Amino acid sequence: MPDLKLPSPDLPAHFPEVETPRFLYGDRLCWLSDGEVTDWGIVIGRFYSFAPHCDRWRWCYLLWLDSSSPSSAWLSTDIAWEDDLEPMEREET
Repeated sequence: MPDLKLPSPDLPAHFPEVETPRFLYGDRLCWLSDGEVTDWGIVIGRFYSFAPHCDRWRWCYLLWLDSSSPSSAWLSTDIAWEDDLEPMEREET
């Protein structure tokens, strides 16, 4: 049987000195939207990983979904690449 294992990408040469993450633990973020309702939640984790869709290393975030978020009926958490997220606009109180 042929070995179908793909080679892992090498860590960046400057690892662990990588770009600073844009978002912090506790930040309220939502997925980028083109006018449609998207999921949103609070950052509870992040990790630096190879993003095959852009062929480079990127920050990825773990979000605890808000109970009003569309996917919260079947998910409590989700992950997203940094470039797919934006800060939630603050509601005026």
